[in-house]
Amino acid sequence: MTSFYLSKPYDPPQAPENLPLERPWALLGGISPKSFMKSYWHKRPLLVRGAIPAFELAKQMGESLNSAISPEELFKIAGKDVVESRLIKAKPWSFSDGPFKKTSIPALDLPDWTLLLQGMEARHPAAAKVLSWFRFIPDARLDDLMISIAGPGGGVGPHFDSYDVFLIQMSGRRRWRISEQKDLTLNTELPLKILQHFKAEQEWDLEPGDMLYLPPHVAHDGISLDAGCQTWSVGFRAQSYKELLQEGLWRLAESLEDIPELEKHFADPKQAATSSAEQLPEEIIRQVAQKLKDLKLDRVATFLPGIAAYLSEPKPQAFFAGPTQEYSPEEFKDSLKTQALRPHPQTRLLALGKTIYCNGEDMTSGQTASIQKAWRSLAASKQVQGNLGGAPAESSLFEAFEAGWLIF
Repeated sequence: MTSFYLSKPYDPPQAPENLPLERPWALLGGISPKSFMKSYWHKRPLLVRGAIPAFELAKQMGESLNSAISPEELFKIAGKDVVESRLIKAKPWSFSDGPFKKTSIPALDLPDWTLLLQGMEARHPAAAKVLSWFRFIPDARLDDLMISIAGPGGGVGPHFDSYDVFLIQMSGRRRWRISEQKDLTLNTELPLKILQHFKAEQEWDLEPGDMLYLPPHVAHDGISLDAGCQTWSVGFRAQSYKELLQEGLWRLAESLEDIPELEKHFADPKQAATSSAEQLPEEIIRQVAQKLKDLKLDRVATFLPGIAAYLSEPKPQAFFAGPTQEYSPEEFKDSLKTQALRPHPQTRLLALGKTIYCNGEDMTSGQTASIQKAWRSLAASKQVQGNLGGAPAESSLFEAFEAGWLIF
């Protein structure tokens, strides 16, 4: 049975629904997720040999275990309009945006080129499964899974990222050099964000199944050593405080439209005669301060719904289409009894307490208890199935299904 498994391209397993957070994981080099987050996350790099044990097992048996996604599949995906792709060449440095015809991508054995494909979890089930391994980190922090495929010598130059990243070697070898240097000055004469003064402090050759974790602002340079070298990068986003507050305030301002009390006009029957007419009246300041207090706009909890909605928005390139088969609301409810409903691969779900946000929208407020429970299951377990009981056929669940946000 093992030989049969290893004779195929690597098939990543889906992570279990309940991750064992206190047990050692091979993925993290025998460290538990709890220990990893405490000692490494956002703090220091970690090299893991054999993070995916199947590759080492295949090697010991004299078998060849290939990447879960072939170069031909990646080139085909790079030709799609909805995929964010980039082709980077060195000597001299240049880059271009996709989509790409297969003829415009260099042959695998040609040197000094790299093809980058973003958001691969939405394009291939194997990438989505790999992403499921990292759900010991909050969904709100997740960005996407990027795949790079390169010829010998291919890379994007020494650089740094402003986010955490797990670099998983899936095919061929890649030489990583890293540095925790403080000088992060970029070379302004190049078309890419390449460091001007990179001085490597550590160096490793990663083979298929190995993984390197890097916290933000650790300088690194990865060079492909083999034709068709594949590195899968799981990246985590970190918005600026300005961005979070701006988005939260914008959505908060929109919500004020639903408060009739605010339609009343300012009145100042107690305004006294003043000798400083140019000054903003104290009466306006007092009344506005009272309104802010009444609306709880001086508390962080008031801003969190807007921030949660923002963080649940899909990537700009996301495209959704409704189901190919037409369903009535009643047929949808019946289908849910026998089929699992799952988020579309590009759908983002985020919970704030018992409120669930999907693609920027609050999906649970005003819904029945059974619909709210279904949404909570979708957010936590990425699927729901069963009888909705007395829930109305028309619901936010059905609306999201019709929009293509949820799929059977």
